[in-house]
Amino acid sequence: MILILNSIKLRIKFKLNDDVMKIDEINALKQAKNHIAAGCLNEAGQLLNCLKKKYALHSDVARLWCSWAIRTNRLTEVPDYAKRLYEHVQNDGQKAHWAHLLGTTYFYMLDLNRSQDYFIRAIAHLIELARYEKMPVRREKHSAAAGNDVFISGKAEQLLWSTCTVLAQQNIPAFPYAGTLLGLEREGKLLDCDKDIDIAVWMTSFDACCTMLEKNGWHPVATPITYQNYRDYVHGESGITLDVCGLKHCDNNVIKGGFALPDYPSEYQRVSVFSNFELIQREMSGGAVWYPKRPETILTAFYGDWRTPNPLWDTVVSALNLEKFTLLVRCYAYHRLVKRWLLGDLVKAWSYSYQIGLKDPDDLHALRSRQWLERAMVRTGQSIPQWPHNRKPKRIFTRMVADLFHIGHINFLRDARALGTHLTVCVVSDQRVLDNKGKLPVMTQAERVAAVTACQYADTVITESPVNATLEFMHSNGFDIYTFACADEEERAGKYQQCALLPREMVQELSYTPGISTTDIVQRILKKQR
Repeated sequence: MILILNSIKLRIKFKLNDDVMKIDEINALKQAKNHIAAGCLNEAGQLLNCLKKKYALHSDVARLWCSWAIRTNRLTEVPDYAKRLYEHVQNDGQKAHWAHLLGTTYFYMLDLNRSQDYFIRAIAHLIELARYEKMPVRREKHSAAAGNDVFISGKAEQLLWSTCTVLAQQNIPAFPYAGTLLGLEREGKLLDCDKDIDIAVWMTSFDACCTMLEKNGWHPVATPITYQNYRDYVHGESGITLDVCGLKHCDNNVIKGGFALPDYPSEYQRVSVFSNFELIQREMSGGAVWYPKRPETILTAFYGDWRTPNPLWDTVVSALNLEKFTLLVRCYAYHRLVKRWLLGDLVKAWSYSYQIGLKDPDDLHALRSRQWLERAMVRTGQSIPQWPHNRKPKRIFTRMVADLFHIGHINFLRDARALGTHLTVCVVSDQRVLDNKGKLPVMTQAERVAAVTACQYADTVITESPVNATLEFMHSNGFDIYTFACADEEERAGKYQQCALLPREMVQELSYTPGISTTDIVQRILKKQR
């Protein structure tokens, strides 16, 4: 009876369009899966390519083949194949899976616009499931917890210090960073829930650091995207993973890190910014190591209230010191939101929708995800997490003409963004400029909107707002501060009149950059034409 039941289960699992896989084909599929897990990709490919010819639209075959292709030089073949499955499957759960795989594949190919599009499609399918009170069955990701024993036992910390000692002996100042530094400072040891070691090194020593790691038992992990300042390693003996982050000193007395893709535009970067900090040497049992002189400088920049534990925190997405919530970071966040939702981990999926909302309150996909996830959590008796308020969201609103976009506009937007966590800019219409100044701007509104949108300090750009900012307008849009800058007293009087209905604490005047203006640029052009 048990054998009969097992056979039925296999037939149900591997049945598609009345095609039933034979037992030897089922075994071949399982063997291919084991080959992928063991890193034997050639052997896996031979089995999967044969199965794909016969069962091209079989969900299990297609999933495993795509998983194999992503790990090999066949990555570019995945989108066309996955689109066939996306169009073929009928229910929203399956469509969400294939949309997520397409989003992930395009992400690895650095086609971020398509990646974002498919992640949004996956969210829409998952929301449709939730609308009918359906959710993916909860599945645990066993690999996520793998290796935690070495953190609890202290073996990972021993490896951290021995590695940092070897690097210090070669005049490479590598030091604990991110979650590793957080554990050492808050708990006095590495976090039990951690899954890797994080170290940082100055970019001037980055290549030397990587070379030395590979000479001392660390093996580089092949990743779909190669960043200039970030590497993954695994320790050959213990299996512990290590992230190496490159930091650089910048001219304005700040330090920058993150994920750098030098040949791509700003939306393809993830830049984290720190106030300048120094390193000191500490004596450990194995020798001297480098360590931040004031570790709280790094931790506060990352986490805000770093002393309050938050197991749902994701530094890649939610670091408070991100220079901008770029398309790259948004795709990371969407990918992880959908992945957790597909695994049935509603709490973790909710946390990503929440973290996206902290960075971009106008993201309707994250907002709707959070609302439907909360409904599902209430219906299934799960508690909605209380997110620690490391930094309360603070939304800034301003209006500007931004004609002949110049350094003065950039300075103003940078200072306005620094007042809070999100900046909305209204680029006023051509007609309003004509009404106020008696002449049309040189650039059309569409051209001015494009210029402001391209500035990294503007989170949202709109084209309509009331002439006079009212309390109702501010509250209905969630704005906390109205800000502006003035070139002279006449302009100051007019701008204060436009916000006269707001309480004083909601109004913030910023400094005007002297020596530069749109009028000045026009005069320079005319002078050169004479």
